[in-house]
Amino acid sequence: MQVKKIARLGLLLSFKESYLFVRNSLGLAWHPFKTLAVLSREKDRSQQLLILGWPAYVLFLATLFTWAGRRLLATTPAWGMGAKLMFSLGILGFMAVGSYISYWWMRLWRSR
Repeated sequence: MQVKKIARLGLLLSFKESYLFVRNSLGLAWHPFKTLAVLSREKDRSQQLLILGWPAYVLFLATLFTWAGRRLLATTPAWGMGAKLMFSLGILGFMAVGSYISYWWMRLWRSR
């Protein structure tokens, strides 16, 4: 009985966190100032970590795709043009997303 109750609560909590993550991610794209203001006002640390972690997610995915491409497609140990391009795009995406979030976070911080 206890395991069933814990599983049910875990499932409900994962649905709630997933919904909030998608809502806040879309809000960050459409109205970032308002979304970051709500996040800072609500003090929901899990959502703050999830949303402010977007640059890390981009960097991780770019590294994963570069590694997978090198592992599956490379015939020589030298880095090819595709691997260099993928890694460079990943770093560029990391910097772009990080700059975007930092810009809106600074605007929010200055407005208070």
